[in-house]
Amino acid sequence: MGTLNIDELKADMIAASDVANKHGNVLLAKGAMLTEKRIMVLKAWGVTEVDVEGVDRDQVERQETEAVPGDVAASIEEEIKQWFPDFGDNPVMKEIYRVVRKFKLRKAALQTNGSADEREKD
Repeated sequence: MGTLNIDELKADMIAASDVANKHGNVLLAKGAMLTEKRIMVLKAWGVTEVDVEGVDRDQVERQETEAVPGDVAASIEEEIKQWFPDFGDNPVMKEIYRVVRKFKLRKAALQTNGSADEREKD
């Protein structure tokens, strides 16, 4: 079980606990399968995170890293480390680092996959 950001959710994931809005109303019951429509509804209600079964944030981050060539991922890591030299155990800075890393990896994956798609068309 792991807590994932709403943008990391995918259809067919299973809610590991009830998902409620800020008023405590249950929007999705524990054990319910996520669908694209349900994810959109959760976003509309302002839900930012969901506990899901069988997946955690570390797995999602590994998959994102594997989606780009190793040299590109290493380059991204080096670039980000220059921006965040040493923030120790500061949880806010760790989260900012994680979000920046995720953004840059996703952008690189889209560029890499877009280039591959263009080559296949030729």
